[in-house]
Amino acid sequence: MAAPIDLLTADAVADPHATFAALRDRGPVVWSDTHRAWIITGYDGVAEAFLDSERLSSDRLTPYWARLSPDRAALLGTTFDVLRGWMVFHDPPRHALLRNPVRRAFTPRQVQRLAPGIERIAAELLDGIAERGECDLKAEFAFPLPALVIADLMGVEGAERHRFKDWSAKLAAIVFGESDNPRRDARAAEGSAEFVDYFSWLVRHRREHPGEDLVSALLAAQAEEGAGELSELELVGACTLLLFAGHETTTNLLANSALALLGRPDQAALLRSRPETVDTAVEELIRFDGPVKTMVRVAARTHERGGVTLERGQTVYLSVAGANRDPAVYDRADDLRLDRVPGRPGISFGQGLHFCLGAALARLETRIAVPALLARFPDLALTGDDLSWEPQILTRAVRELPVSVGT
Repeated sequence: MAAPIDLLTADAVADPHATFAALRDRGPVVWSDTHRAWIITGYDGVAEAFLDSERLSSDRLTPYWARLSPDRAALLGTTFDVLRGWMVFHDPPRHALLRNPVRRAFTPRQVQRLAPGIERIAAELLDGIAERGECDLKAEFAFPLPALVIADLMGVEGAERHRFKDWSAKLAAIVFGESDNPRRDARAAEGSAEFVDYFSWLVRHRREHPGEDLVSALLAAQAEEGAGELSELELVGACTLLLFAGHETTTNLLANSALALLGRPDQAALLRSRPETVDTAVEELIRFDGPVKTMVRVAARTHERGGVTLERGQTVYLSVAGANRDPAVYDRADDLRLDRVPGRPGISFGQGLHFCLGAALARLETRIAVPALLARFPDLALTGDDLSWEPQILTRAVRELPVSVGT
């Protein structure tokens, strides 16, 4: 009898890649009684599933909401109102209605103009770390850099920038999957209420006093498209998604990338000596141990996939981490090789309708921040061996990354 599949055991949280490799050996689509979900772990299966929006729905809020007890529904009402403004939880045509104004406001040109500011923020943060000599690299570099960038982009005022870390942390357990925090629901309700209070004010403020920020651009794009059917709360939800996703994912990408290079000095040396390979290196870091382990879909109708029958309404986990280490696609898939010749398209940011709008920004921040870190601190080293990871199904997040910068 095969062992039960639990993605939240201590071993699975610490080393999800070994867990997904074992699942890949069991078949292209496997069932977990623990999570009441199908899991797809191979590259081809995950890529195909991303593009199959007719049979696999992105709306996981509706079934989640339907399962809530009356007490939980009352507590989480505002939370779900906010999340319903997130395009990632919708199928067409609602998905396009929510995505198009953001897509028009969040252009590649707008992202690229952020490069000088990202370089300045990275340098200032590294200066502070150099003065102290040691730090939690996640808390003092990987988090503040993307947080400050997205705050600037959205026109979030100075004092509020320090508060949204707490707001986002409160929402994370609901968004990213199960957690060991018994106050998960209460914290999510607190965080969503705080987001609503702030962004309701900011949306109203930018309507009256538009600026050069992303919220103003979002409102302008919405007006131009005549998307008047978006409610105020859906606009607040869209802003919350941009702020949450704009720093949460990149924080974990930067931390995971630093950790991967700390354990592989030959690869760090390669990037230092060949800075022209940075774009390839960033793609490899995202593949090797990216910030997302799993994305979620729901079977929109009963159908066959990978030799099994998926019943309508069943949850489906698309294992991005498993796909990224698939040996059928990547030679020596468990090795970090920053000069790896690009092959199949990257899958870490999704594909198709739900390809991540923030992918360009995450890549830009990584291609600036990681080389800056390596250049400034050639003797950077871990100061603790007992790292711990957030016990979540969807995201790959180390809790702390203690380092010394050397001499």
